[in-house]
Order: sequence, then structure tokens, then C-alpha cells
Amino acid sequence: MPQCVSSDVYLFADDTKLSRDVSKSNEHLYLQNDLKRLEEWANTWLLRFNADKCKTISIRGKSTKHIKYQYSMGSDTTTHVLENVDSEKDIGVFIDSDLSFEKHIQEKINKANKIMGIIRRTYVYLDIENFLFLYKALVRPHLEYCSSVWHPYKEKDIDVIENVQRRATRQIPALKGLTYSERLAKIGLPTLAYRRDRGDMIETFKILNGHYDEAVSNFLIRDRQVRTRGHSQKLQKHFCRLDIRKFSFTNRIVAIWNSLPDYVVIAPSVNSFEQRLDKFWTTQGIKYNYKEKLHTVGAPGLMYYQPDLDIEAERPAPST
Repeated sequence: MPQCVSSDVYLFADDTKLSRDVSKSNEHLYLQNDLKRLEEWANTWLLRFNADKCKTISIRGKSTKHIKYQYSMGSDTTTHVLENVDSEKDIGVFIDSDLSFEKHIQEKINKANKIMGIIRRTYVYLDIENFLFLYKALVRPHLEYCSSVWHPYKEKDIDVIENVQRRATRQIPALKGLTYSERLAKIGLPTLAYRRDRGDMIETFKILNGHYDEAVSNFLIRDRQVRTRGHSQKLQKHFCRLDIRKFSFTNRIVAIWNSLPDYVVIAPSVNSFEQRLDKFWTTQGIKYNYKEKLHTVGAPGLMYYQPDLDIEAERPAPST
């Protein structure tokens, strides 16, 4: 299928996405022609598209003039004009036209709160052990799924997500009278903001070490300059004019990744990397207080402290 069109094609199971940069007035015609080629391919192989379920969405920046072009599918006798939407759910994530992900965040907050309501009505008394088991298994996954894509940078979005965990920890009678940060430290539950940054680092490690297909993960550029200090896996950071680019995955992770010491980034496995990262970030204030900023060390002029590593003591990767 990808060989019969000139635009980018992304496939997942029976879902197909066709995308193209439309920066000039006539470039939308190439996208329409590719839609026709896809239909010809579908008719040849008897795997026809359901035009009623096909939709279009225009991703644009704040300074970009928004022009909605119409696209259609169908035969010469019947033509179906595709619906143009401002947001659409794609593999569990709501993508909106300005990439604010506010709809996705609200949907996940509502889902997590509903599950916490069920837990609250089901259990008369929650001790710390049972709460952690239920919260980590049933609630937190909704707030973290694919967070590397929709990672919030606005304070209002960070606050509303963290409020879910704040209200959830209030359900533990043993923690009554403690502040949110004190409750988290007491039960060893990190903030969601800390977990998102940690997840970004794990994804970066996987990309740089070839755990994903190179064709779709070659967007991190290594910094080959030997004059600057840092570890052997330094990344380049580019100037960004808009926040939407500045806080995208490829830019927001650079400063944090470059601040890690060499013994962390050269870990032999993902499991080993997670353990070394957790040890290095043990004293991070953001771990139990999301208002704190992630403290990055290792900038030019700073020296790393490398603790004694018991490599053999690092636990093997889980089997599941």
C-alpha cells in the first residue's frame, strides 16, 4: 500500500493514516490523488475502505492560516465527501488540530475519577497496600498511557492531572492530616509529573538503542561536538519559535537526557537503565512535589559523581 502513493502512510492493524505537508494552495490536490490511488489499491485487493468512517483533520500552528480543504472518496458514480473534524481518537489518544491535547487530558481525567469513585464505593476501608495495588493497576495507567505524545507543559493541565492523584491519596485513612507531598513520600508514590519525565527518558533510551524501527525513530540527532562536556550519547537541541515545538518530545527531552551521567545512558538494557536512573534521581524534589522543577545536573562545568555500581545485583528484566 505505501508504494502506490507519494504521501506518508502510517499503518496499524486495519487503520490507515495518510498525511502530507500542505503549505501551498495546490498541494492538497496531491493528497486527493493519493486517496484515489488508495481506493484503486483497495479495489484490486478487495480490501475496501469504509468511507463513512474516514475523516480528515488539519494540524496547524497558531500563526498558520487555517484553510479546510475538502477531500472525497468513492467511485465515479458515488462520491463521499470526508468529514473534517477538529479532534479524532487515534490508537487511544485524542489528537486535536492545534495539538493542545486538552480533550485527551479531560477524557482521561474523567475516566480515572470514575474508577476511583467505584473503588471508593466498593471498599469501606483502604489500607496503604490495597490502595497502591488498586490505584497502580486500575487508575494510573489511564493517566500515563502514551504520555510521551501528549506530555502537558501548561500549569493548568499539569494541575488538573495531578489533582486526580491528590484526591485519590485522600482516600487512605492512615494518611489523614498530611499534605499531598507528605502523603506521597509516606507511601513511596511519585508524582505524575515525575513519572512522565521518567517515561520520556526510558523512551529516549529505547530509541537511541534501536528498540524501535529505525524508519520511524530517526528523529533524535546526536551531538558530535567533542568540545562540550557531557556523556557519549549527547543530543542536539534546536531553537524553537513556538511552544508547541519547544515542548514536543524531540526538544523537551534533550536538556534532561544530556544532564544524565554516562554510567546511566550506557546501561546494557532497559531494565538496567531504569534502575540506574532511579538511583541517580533519588533526591529529585519533583518526585514528591510536582511544583518543583526537574533539577538537571551535568551542564558544562559540572562534574558527575558516579556511585559504586553492583552490576550483578541489578535485577533481570521481568518475564511479562
